[in-house]
Amino acid sequence: FMCGGWGGGSLQCNVKGALLQAGITCARCPWPVRLHQEELQLTEESLRSVQVEFRAEDDTLDEVAPQDATLGSGRDQGSGAASALLRAKRSGPELAEFGGADVGAPGERGPALDGHRAGRPDLRWSREDGGASNPLSSSTFALTGDSAHNHAVVYWSGRNSSVILILTKLFDFHMGSATESTLWRSTDYGTTYEKMNDKFGLKTVLSYLYICPSNKRKIMLLTDPEFESSILISTDEGASFQKYRLSFFVLSLLFHHTEEDWALAYSHDQKLYSSLDFGRKWQLIHEQVTPNRFYWSVAGLDKEPDLVHMEAHTPDGNVQYITCRAQMCTEANRNYPFPGFIDISSLIVQDDYIFIQVPTSGRATYYVSYRRDSFIEIKLPKYSLPKDLHIVSTDEKQVFAAVQEWNQNDTYNLYLSDTRGIFFTLAMENVKTTRGIGGNQMLDLYEVAGIKGMLVANKRQDSQVKTYITYNKGRDWRLLQAPPTDLDGNEIHCILPFCSLHLQLQMSENPYISGTISTKSSSPGIIVATGNIGAELSYNNVGMFVSSDAGNTWRQIFEEEHNIWFLDRGGALVAVKMPSVPTRHLWVSFDEGRQWSQHTFSSVPLFVDGVLVEAGADNQIMTFFGHFSHRSEWQLIKIDYRAIFSKKCTEEDYQTWHLHNQGEPCVMGQKQIYMKRRPGNHCMLGVDYSTVLSAESCICRAHDFECDYGYERRSDGNCRPSFWFNPFTVSRSCSQGQNFFNSTGYRKVVLNNCTKGVKEIYTARKQQCPNRPPRGLILTTKDGKLTANRGSNVTFLVHFDEGNSMQTNIQLDFGDGTAVSYSNLSWTEEGIKHGYKSAGIFRVTALAENTLGYDTTTLFLHVTSFTTENNFKLVQEKEEDLYTENGRNLSPQSYSSNKPEKDSNEKHRVTYKHF
Repeated sequence: FMCGGWGGGSLQCNVKGALLQAGITCARCPWPVRLHQEELQLTEESLRSVQVEFRAEDDTLDEVAPQDATLGSGRDQGSGAASALLRAKRSGPELAEFGGADVGAPGERGPALDGHRAGRPDLRWSREDGGASNPLSSSTFALTGDSAHNHAVVYWSGRNSSVILILTKLFDFHMGSATESTLWRSTDYGTTYEKMNDKFGLKTVLSYLYICPSNKRKIMLLTDPEFESSILISTDEGASFQKYRLSFFVLSLLFHHTEEDWALAYSHDQKLYSSLDFGRKWQLIHEQVTPNRFYWSVAGLDKEPDLVHMEAHTPDGNVQYITCRAQMCTEANRNYPFPGFIDISSLIVQDDYIFIQVPTSGRATYYVSYRRDSFIEIKLPKYSLPKDLHIVSTDEKQVFAAVQEWNQNDTYNLYLSDTRGIFFTLAMENVKTTRGIGGNQMLDLYEVAGIKGMLVANKRQDSQVKTYITYNKGRDWRLLQAPPTDLDGNEIHCILPFCSLHLQLQMSENPYISGTISTKSSSPGIIVATGNIGAELSYNNVGMFVSSDAGNTWRQIFEEEHNIWFLDRGGALVAVKMPSVPTRHLWVSFDEGRQWSQHTFSSVPLFVDGVLVEAGADNQIMTFFGHFSHRSEWQLIKIDYRAIFSKKCTEEDYQTWHLHNQGEPCVMGQKQIYMKRRPGNHCMLGVDYSTVLSAESCICRAHDFECDYGYERRSDGNCRPSFWFNPFTVSRSCSQGQNFFNSTGYRKVVLNNCTKGVKEIYTARKQQCPNRPPRGLILTTKDGKLTANRGSNVTFLVHFDEGNSMQTNIQLDFGDGTAVSYSNLSWTEEGIKHGYKSAGIFRVTALAENTLGYDTTTLFLHVTSFTTENNFKLVQEKEEDLYTENGRNLSPQSYSSNKPEKDSNEKHRVTYKHF
């Protein structure tokens, strides 16, 4: 999933490997969606000992504070402590910043991993260390002299490279910055490391390390601004560096997706700079840019590859959405895709979509642009009164959104959109959130990797929380069937719906600790998770569970929590005790968790802070990072696990597996057959391993369709119009002579591949547009202001919600004795310009009229010849008087009169529309 969000709270999610903090999170963000992130504020209490960042080949290592995916206001913009709503992550290395293990003395820790019982009927253990034929090959390297350093960034590109880079720092909690740093470099996959400080100056203090995502040989290092403002550039994977002075302090960097030398830099004074030569020279793009609200162009959607999307403040404190080219951003070259002001920290540019929120005094209003079309207001059910909205995902040709209603505190409702991201329908109510370290909130929603449309969610029902699973993107949900027996083979009496299996869906704030649930796209159907059996989700008496058939059946594999990773593209599982326990051993299973063999990777028990697994495509190496004690230096243990495999897999080593949902073979409109290694075979899958064997489309049936916008499923299973929805309402863009698609009440689940069957019955039908009177007429100025200077042009915008735009006459009276008339609305798309020759307050009136009726609306524009403080106060007093009509107070929002016929006694109402 990808991410984004609006509203009073914050959301977190993984935006393809970017770290966001203080926002909402989702699931194919290969971990969660985050909104309104700010840089993690480190305190001595929140980070007592060690903090680590791991960066690997799949990370988008292009920014210090990743792009914020939060839309909306209603929160303290000056606060860096906004809560984060995160969504459960997929397993696999992802970029994140996190607090490391709370490392204490060895005596304060629990026992090492060696107490598993043997003789289980369905779960067997081998206590041998693999025998002489397949021992693990390991080597240990200590980062000598760094025992005081409490923060580290680890980077391994892995792809055709043996280079690992580690930046360690001593972070001073009182100063709020680093006071020492060391850069380490390995050229042999981590067997040995070399100190690199003498390459750029022994007294240089480094703050951040960045790897170019499109050419991982190119590296940028930033110095700590408390000492100097410089950038160090390497084009040979850190073997040598060039140093360049900067005239500004860099807070965050954003690399271009395809152009390896292009980068954006955001400064401490809210200025945005661009470089087209990998940081050697920088040019100012714009000032007063909102933090984390700037984006490079999206290939295939934006015409210019160097286009920059950003959110910036006007001199009077308003916020606008601006686009321009990276090194051609003068006022004449800027564009304003949305005509008016937007809410601060609300711009999200993600995949096919652009989202913004507009400032309103009542219900929040959100807009979306699909594939760079005009912005259209997002349609939630009319009963929805959101106080917080976050974009959870946008990468599967629709939008997942989490909405917190006015009466919700620790839950969100999950909505799914149509392909254009406009019309949203409810997928699940009351999805639970979990408060994480640092105040972040995680949305308990997880996308199962490798199987399209499969999600797991924790839903609050009354006072209980239960785990549900869906195989069709939220159209249908069901509880998880508990295992039939426990680890000892004793029968478990757990009857649905009173008892079921419940899973913890939290992502780890350390992306190299596996989290409470893991899946892998190269190993479809295997789900490993922490959970419990009972009437509701519990965090006591938990165990580890695995499913080999995509959640249809489950079995228990451990009685205690473990970190579990996938080796060899999912062909094997490796388990290690939770990081609070020092250990010398790891456990490996070749049969999806039925049997485990113990292997020793260290002669001394290690507090594991993180594990880097399969960073390279062509090697079988994993690296453990940790400490022998809370006072010891960083220990890096390189493990080559090739020896545990007997051979490379051949055709005879594989078997087929049919995806199903409780015996139903059609999932998302397809019969899907996967190829998996036979359980128990100790062969290596290799780089050319492919999982999908075949996919055959199914005949469309009712469960392939969800209720369309405005409809809800009744007890008989049919979709009927909701109480608030008029199914005869036609889109406002529909003009006589044109056609529109009239909904049947159903829409096919996005990316569902079924054909024929009931498809024709449930698919919207094409009909001719009827002629209707204009309704919902709105008149605004392009810049959203109700003031202007004498002699300057004012651009007015006119549109209406309903009516025949091609056969409706538009009249605009500027209030100064001048008026214009247009034969249809298309002539006014670029706005109507008018210049006032004198100062004063002018009543501007718009009239839309066709043969069936009319609509009219009015705004008041104040034109000044000079601006002083006293004059501004006078303007305020006069404008306040305008909001009183016949002794009634009018709130500053839009009013319009809608009549099927003209009424000469009907007076024009005041319009005050502020974007």
